[in-house]
Amino acid sequence: MDYYTITARDTTVHETAKNIPGSAADNGVVFPSSRDIQIERQTMSYDSSSERDYPAFMRYGFLELAGLVTGSGYAGVGPGLFGAYSLLDTLGPAGSFVTKNRPNNIFKGMIVRVLPIEFRLRWFNDARDWTIGTHLMEYFARSDKDYLLSFANVYIKKRYWIRERIPYIFATPFVGFSLAPSLYVNAGAELQFGSYGGMNLRAYAGYIGGFDLTTKKTVDFPYVGLGVSVLDFTNRVIETERQWKDYTHSAVEVSAIDLMGIHAFTQTNNLFDTTLHLPITGAGIRIATAHFPLPVADGHFWAGTTLFNFFSTGFSQSSFSVLPLRIGYRKYFIAEDLSLEPSIEFNYYPSLYVNVSAKLKLDTFLGYTFSLVGGYAGGSTGAFVSSLLYSNLSPQSVNFGSIYMGVSFGIKDYMLTPERVAIERANEPQ
Repeated sequence: MDYYTITARDTTVHETAKNIPGSAADNGVVFPSSRDIQIERQTMSYDSSSERDYPAFMRYGFLELAGLVTGSGYAGVGPGLFGAYSLLDTLGPAGSFVTKNRPNNIFKGMIVRVLPIEFRLRWFNDARDWTIGTHLMEYFARSDKDYLLSFANVYIKKRYWIRERIPYIFATPFVGFSLAPSLYVNAGAELQFGSYGGMNLRAYAGYIGGFDLTTKKTVDFPYVGLGVSVLDFTNRVIETERQWKDYTHSAVEVSAIDLMGIHAFTQTNNLFDTTLHLPITGAGIRIATAHFPLPVADGHFWAGTTLFNFFSTGFSQSSFSVLPLRIGYRKYFIAEDLSLEPSIEFNYYPSLYVNVSAKLKLDTFLGYTFSLVGGYAGGSTGAFVSSLLYSNLSPQSVNFGSIYMGVSFGIKDYMLTPERVAIERANEPQ
């Protein structure tokens, strides 16, 4: 907050002309008519304040996942590509929810980081692009046998920029330390592409070694890997020096969670196979969604994805997909409050299906949205059969197809017009 004093100075001049009695003509310049002139000067001073909010962080994120190649001779933990694609495959060992024991899995290890945050590190004569940060939780697994876990860690990093416009590309050498419950050192480098609506792709190379205090095991190994992070926003130094009102956005929608209740127009029991006749037969859950404007037609077309997408029209017809591809169009009604969004969504792994839908959405401008949804979804549940929901099912793929209607509720769902995003991108600081 800035405090300052405002001083206002004002001068008022009152001028009155009085004609000479009996004079019927203008007296001219040499002998002007009589006048009374009054000059008043006023000075007023008062204290004031102005609040200025700045994005002081260099990085602020929600979740980071990565699959690692570790060279371990043990079975892998099964995270798959980007540490996310095979996390919830259950078409395998009966009764398992997270598939493990994959001896031929390329990505035998994984990284999980929750709530990463970084701030500017002002050292070396206030050198730019140094950061210091931490994670609420950091998990490194070499295989299903060896892992390191941290709730108390600190990282020092240096950025080397390849592209300084959104989406960013930069390399980051780093060194990190953990104190508990695993004591370890982690050193290496990352290559990041993104901070595009909070979506990032990452490549890793490093070496980690230490001692886990709970398992009493020493774990050390080199690793390379590929990862993805969501709701993860990166700033340059110049962006921390601009107010929030001038912040550059790159997405027309960023959402943390979207919950949907579904009624399918097919003969199916409800999601949990209860004996109750409910109007809601299924549900949908989207976690970490970002949609980006496409420079075609009138600019209201968009494309995007979601980290995790659960969709069920009814019992035994539940699907799960990672990073589906979605294309849609936005049409506004009643200014920016109400919009219609037809879209088509391609889900390819572990479930394989297409979802064509239209959403009538009301934006509260408080981070919450309400929508009426209608559409058709059809395909295969693929390698996903959730034993968390259906413990009595034997793993098998199920084909499904249904017209449906539903109501959805967006939490931390922020929408921007394509026009505003285009203007902000044009004024992005160099």
